[in-house]
This record gives sequence, structure tokens and C-alpha cells, in this order.
Amino acid sequence: MIRTRSGSCTYTCTWHVRVHVFLIALALSLVFAHTAHAQPSPGPLGDGHAAIDNDDDCSKCHDSGRSVSAQLCLACHKDLAAEVSSGRGLHGKPYKGKPCEECHGDHMGRAGRLVKWPGGAMDKLDHGQTGYALDGGHKPVGCLKCHTAKTKLGKTRFITTSQACATCHKDPHAGKFTSTCTTCHDVNAWKTWEQRPFDHNLARYPLTGKHVDVACAKCHGTPAKWKPLDFDKCDRCHADPHKGEFKPKTCSECHDTKNWNAGTDIVRSNHPKLSLAAGHASVACKTCHDRGNDKPPTKGSTCVACHPNVHISDFGNKCESCHGSIKWVGLADSVGRGAHGKTLYPLAGKHANIACEACHPKSKPQALRYRKMKFDTCAACHADSHNGEFKKEDNGECARCHSVDGFSPTTFGANEHVQTGYTLDGRHAITPCGACHPGSRPRLTWALTQTACLDCHDNPHGSQFDKEMAKGGCAHCHTPYSWHQAKVDHSTFPLTGAHARTSCDACHGKKAQGAEAAAYRGIPRDCEGCHDDQHAAQFRQTSPVKLCGECHATEAWKIAKFDHDKTRYPLDGAHVALACDKCHVTAELRDGTQTVRWRLGYFRCKDCHADPHKVTK
Repeated sequence: MIRTRSGSCTYTCTWHVRVHVFLIALALSLVFAHTAHAQPSPGPLGDGHAAIDNDDDCSKCHDSGRSVSAQLCLACHKDLAAEVSSGRGLHGKPYKGKPCEECHGDHMGRAGRLVKWPGGAMDKLDHGQTGYALDGGHKPVGCLKCHTAKTKLGKTRFITTSQACATCHKDPHAGKFTSTCTTCHDVNAWKTWEQRPFDHNLARYPLTGKHVDVACAKCHGTPAKWKPLDFDKCDRCHADPHKGEFKPKTCSECHDTKNWNAGTDIVRSNHPKLSLAAGHASVACKTCHDRGNDKPPTKGSTCVACHPNVHISDFGNKCESCHGSIKWVGLADSVGRGAHGKTLYPLAGKHANIACEACHPKSKPQALRYRKMKFDTCAACHADSHNGEFKKEDNGECARCHSVDGFSPTTFGANEHVQTGYTLDGRHAITPCGACHPGSRPRLTWALTQTACLDCHDNPHGSQFDKEMAKGGCAHCHTPYSWHQAKVDHSTFPLTGAHARTSCDACHGKKAQGAEAAAYRGIPRDCEGCHDDQHAAQFRQTSPVKLCGECHATEAWKIAKFDHDKTRYPLDGAHVALACDKCHVTAELRDGTQTVRWRLGYFRCKDCHADPHKVTK
């Protein structure tokens, strides 16, 4: 029992007191609710956020309370969201997880600054935290010298600034030495660069032999002169020890960069006037060069100067015309073959090893055996193995498809196949000839009359595409590059999200051994035609009926953020943060399966909450 005084009257009434307490509590709750939903703005937003400076837009930055939501900030600033999610830059590493309002403030007017720089100013920021420390010559450079990009509102854009040297610096080498400047240079000074890592093979003069160990200053001088340098001749750097005796020969005809004396082997392979092959290879230089290796022998350079003439008949003194340095006793067969290159028909390929009598038989008259022998066409010696099939093509000349290297393999390939009127494209270009031109080897008949797709390939679709087949055959949908790269217009059912990544067989089936053809006509286009109803018909058998597409998208089955305002029970207050399964529990059906109960038959508070005001006796 509660005693209450009203004016001069004192009365006792439990029921009246309870009514008064309830009315006061109700009034206070209405005041608090109004204040929570109608919080006055602390001031106008900056010009960067001017587009959302409305009372209805507060929830774009603030959550249901008064705090700023980082998730809402990143929903608009997607470039920063990418930095954070990938762990890049200032926001993705040292500042990841920190509240946005620590560095960014607003409600300070249109001209207010949205950035509170650590240290008090832009240039006080520790740039190393961004993943790119400012060292050397970069230290004194002003921030806006590198950050020149602008946002749509004309503000300086700091993220996504490229760290490549060429972004700010012009490449004086015009890309000749790759785009990685740090291979030779650092950030301290451009002219002070590390010379040893430089790959001289990128320059016009690669270093080999003794040149590799030569100090840079030996060729480039001090101070260094990098270009232009004359290096077309050895005597640009080296004195001629022969004093011009061997000009117009160049040094490289006898020497290389290994060392000066290593040129001996080069001299032997490039010996003037006399070949040092075979027997001469084992003769010491001083045996002939009695006045020094760089002086001609006093005996001369002819064969008879050193070797006596053993022939009874006088064949002259040019022994090398038949013997050379190959074999002195007996004329080798290869000597005649070597001289064949001086005739009108040099020997090449299989002809180089054929017996002389095969082309120059003794059965031919002397006049026709050598000088007047015909060799203008292959048919002069070879029979036509194709029995005139290619007579209309250059009179059946074999050289169009064959070479002197052999009858097989043929030189007729995909490029030449265009001449037949059937171009080989895609997989046809790599298909063995025998797949289309059957028969035992050697294949001498190549004519084909069947060139349609169905002449070689089975139709796996049955009669589904008879209309298309009449217009262009298989090529109406397929290309020779791949059977699976079909030219299909899927606009009647656009493939988006997970559908675009799903294999064709998942919807259309796949023809197996002895099974029916895969179905491409009459495939259902609604979700229920392919997917099982995970909700046990809750949205089909109760009103209002909802189709899958009204809540789900093709990108993923799971709904990223369900808009509960579209339901009969919008969420507000403490209900917003409540987990879904607090109200929508998993229930077991009669058949033993389980499903979440999304459609609930109760909406009143007392259906879920106990009445804290219930009077207990």
C-alpha cells in the first residue's frame, strides 16, 4: 500500500498509483524514442560529402547508434575497401581495423578538412607505413609532386599511386635497358649508379673474353663517357702490332677476345692462301713460316714448293684443284661431289648421296650423259607416282609438294591446303592427314569429295537443331578450333553469376555411351526447374507467394544482406542486431529433413517475450 498526498487530502489507493507510474514511464519512453530517431545534426558536412548532407542520409555513415561505421564508409569508398581487403598501403596495413574517425572528421562546414594528418600535417606522415619509404632524393620532394591524380571532386587522390620510376621520371634510355631502373640506380643520385650489375649484353657491344674483366674507365674514360663510343674496329682501342701488314684483313679474322695468342686456332681455320685441313693441321707453324708466324714462307705457298710432283703426266702445279688437303693418293668420290656445286645442278638432299651412275649411267650416249643431260623438271628422272592426279597444277611438278630431302614427308601443309578450296583452321590444322585421307602408305591418291562436317563427325544432338543444320550445318554453332567453344546466343536465358561459371552439362546433360542426346531445347528457365526448394515450400504454399529470384541472386545462394523491411515485420531497435536464428529456428519435418522456418505466425511482443509487468499475486 502507498500513501499519496494531493493538496490537503491524503488518501490511499494502490490502483491509482500504479496507473500514474505507468503513464509516466510511457511518456518517458516516447521522449527517448523520439530523441533516438531525430538526433539533430552537429553541423554541415564537408564539400566531399555534400551530396549526402540530408537528415535521411545519416544512416549512410552512422549505425543505429551515433558512432561512425567503418563498414558503411568502405561501402562508398570502394577503392579503400580494396586496399583494406588486400592488405595494401596505409589503410590495409598499419591502419587496418582502426576507426575511420581517428583520422577523418566531418560536420565542420563545407570548407572543413576531412583529414586529420598524423603529426599535424601532410608532410609529417611516416611514408614508410604506406609500404613505400621515402629515402635519398625522394625525402625533400613535396607530397603533391608525386600524388598528382585527382578525384571526381578535384581532391588529391593518394591511393593507387604507381611506385614505378617511369611514373615520375623520364627514361633517358628509352626502354633499352628494361623498365626496372633499380637494377643499376638507387634513390640517392641518378648519376651515381652501380656499374657491376649492368648487363652489357643489352648495349650495342656485348663484352666477351678478356673484355669482361676490363675496368669501365678503360673504355669509357674518367669522367665517364657512355655514348657515343667507337667500337666498330679493334684499332679504335688497340694498336696494330702488325703495322698494317695484313690490311684489309680485320683483327677478328685471326684473333678473338679470349687473348691475343689464342687466335692460333682461328688462323688455322682461316689460313690465307692455303687450307690447313687434314695433314696440314698437324704441321707446326714454324715448319713453313721460317721468318716468323706473321711472315709468308720463303718457299712460297704452292704445293710443289714443299711437295715433289709425283705425276708422270703433266697436270700442272695446281694440285689442290683435285687433291686439296683431303687425300693425296687416289681421288676420293667426295672430291667430285664437292666440285658438283660449280655445275648448273648442285647436289643437295638425297641427291648428295646417290651414286654417280644413277644419274650418269653408261647406257646414255656420251653427249647426253653429262653436259646435255636434262634436269629442268623432276619428271626428267622420276616417274609420276600420282598417275597424273596433279597434272593441272603446274603440270604436275613434284617440287610443289616434295623436296630433294626425300619423297616423304611432304612439304604440303596447312598453308598450301588453302589451294584445294578447303582451308584448314583450328584443330583441322593439327589433324594428321591420314584422319581425312585414309589408306596405306605411301598415299598416292588424295582427292576427296566429302567436305561437310557430318561427312566426318557424328551429330550428338539428334534432331534438336535440324533448322540450324539446314542453314549452315555444324558451323552454325561450332568452330573448327574447339567443339566446346560454341557460338551460342544465350540471350534467351542470360548467364550471370554462378550460372556463367557452371558447365553446360550441368543444365543440358551429357550424352553418354548409348544414352540419349544432351537436351538443349525445352530446358526450364525458372529456378524451381533446376534447383530443389530448400525452404520446404514455405514461400509457395503460403501467401504471399514468393519466387526464388525475389530474394536470391545468381551470384551466390546465400543472401549477403536481407532487407527485412520488405517483410510484414520490419526490424528496428534491438531487433536489428539480433541474429536471424534467434527468431527463425531450424525445425524438423515429418519426413525427417530439417529446414529453417522463415514464415512465422506471430508478430506480437508477447509471442516472443515474457511480460515483465505482469502482477504476481
